[in-house]
Amino acid sequence: MGCGVQLADSNSFGPNFNYNGGGWYAVDRSPTYIAIYFWERGSTSVPSQVEYPVDKVDTSTWGTPAAYFPNTNCDFPSHFGPMNFIINLAFCGDWAGSVYSSSGCPSNCVDFVNKNPSAFSNAYFNFNALNIYQ
Repeated sequence: MGCGVQLADSNSFGPNFNYNGGGWYAVDRSPTYIAIYFWERGSTSVPSQVEYPVDKVDTSTWGTPAAYFPNTNCDFPSHFGPMNFIINLAFCGDWAGSVYSSSGCPSNCVDFVNKNPSAFSNAYFNFNALNIYQ
């Protein structure tokens, strides 16, 4: 079971995220809370520890997180074990799959992707960094 979060920043995903050149996401997981942060590319509020990675970070200087889950009625250690990072590059995932039919594109998302590989010859994904701190 979990809680969904919808960030107030419309530049945190999709076409706006791409148009702005991406951004930074950070998750701070402790025994007493989980905090999720997002900063747009070019934002003046990006902490220097995020923009220019260091050996140790101090998330207390990062401002208000975009999502915050305190350990109030949940025993975190019994519900959260070691984390795995999965980078899902599905063309027809939850978001794209749900808006495809109203996009004016032909067929359905999965059929279009499977039958038109040349349409994606210029598609790319760019990760500047993936930093993990303990």
